[in-house]
Amino acid sequence: MANIKGLSSVFPKNKVFQEEIKEIGRKLFSSKIQFKKMEKVYDNSGVKTRYLTEKLDWYLDEHNWSERNFLFKKNALNLLKESINETIEKTNTKPEKIGAIVLVNSTGISTPTIDAEIFNLFNFNNEIVRLPIFGYGCAGGVLGLNRAIEIFKSLNKTILVCNVELCSLTFRPQIFSKENVVSTALFGDGCASYLIEEEGHCQILKSTEHTWKNSLSLMGWGVEDDGLSVIFDKVIPDFITKKLPDVLNKFSFNNLDGYVLHSGGMKIIQAYRQILNNDKTISESEAILSKFGNVSSVSVLLTLKEMIKKNYNGVYLMSALGPGFTAGLSAIKMSKNG
Repeated sequence: MANIKGLSSVFPKNKVFQEEIKEIGRKLFSSKIQFKKMEKVYDNSGVKTRYLTEKLDWYLDEHNWSERNFLFKKNALNLLKESINETIEKTNTKPEKIGAIVLVNSTGISTPTIDAEIFNLFNFNNEIVRLPIFGYGCAGGVLGLNRAIEIFKSLNKTILVCNVELCSLTFRPQIFSKENVVSTALFGDGCASYLIEEEGHCQILKSTEHTWKNSLSLMGWGVEDDGLSVIFDKVIPDFITKKLPDVLNKFSFNNLDGYVLHSGGMKIIQAYRQILNNDKTISESEAILSKFGNVSSVSVLLTLKEMIKKNYNGVYLMSALGPGFTAGLSAIKMSKNG
């Protein structure tokens, strides 16, 4: 069976508090919109701190796509190098023994892709299989895992999985839409990496995904002259509450001990609470949201890492939702000392 091993996470050095972000929002938006009415977005977001790629002053100015993407590539590589080193050291793994790299992100573009850049930072085998995945959004934490499991079953070799999201670099200070304001209240930056191997303390029992028809407008990116513009519809929490239960029922995994959930925002967490009978493990996702914000595909992995650290034991449902609109699901079995 496939297992997750060596799960590591790394963040930029710029830790910020929500009150600091609110003050940035006030400077940018108060002369253009009724910001007083929007302040509650920051207060009700569930986010207290997070990590940003750049210092706060950077976000006050406009930036072109070339600059944003340069910063994405530079910072993503630095974070990934540190995270992968930690994963390799934790598991005592030789890079040349790794059979594939799965790289998941939705916040920057590079060709050659970032996984090719990573290839040149470590002593990987020249025959390594590379799978770069762009556009899964928040669901990429589970869907990237699912793709890695498929490759593992095919190659029967250790798989390296990396998720890196620098959401803050997409912020556009000259845009006064509600979506842009909400993004300042929610999103943070970071990366995670782990291995898929035969042995371990976090076993993958079953995986699936579900994409709903005619749901493209719920979440994603618009492509603008100066970069990517955030798209998310206010109906997402209601959509989840109404549509996700049927998918969970079809997945039909009995005797669950709890849930490992993507911390997409307080409204998403509230939807999960309604669907999942306010299960006590949902508090772990809420705590990750408070500490790191929404880090897109990285967030559900941060929740998993925290639950492994706390020696959770039993069978859990791992879930994340993203553009498509798509749900990624995995049943995992955690044992102590994972």
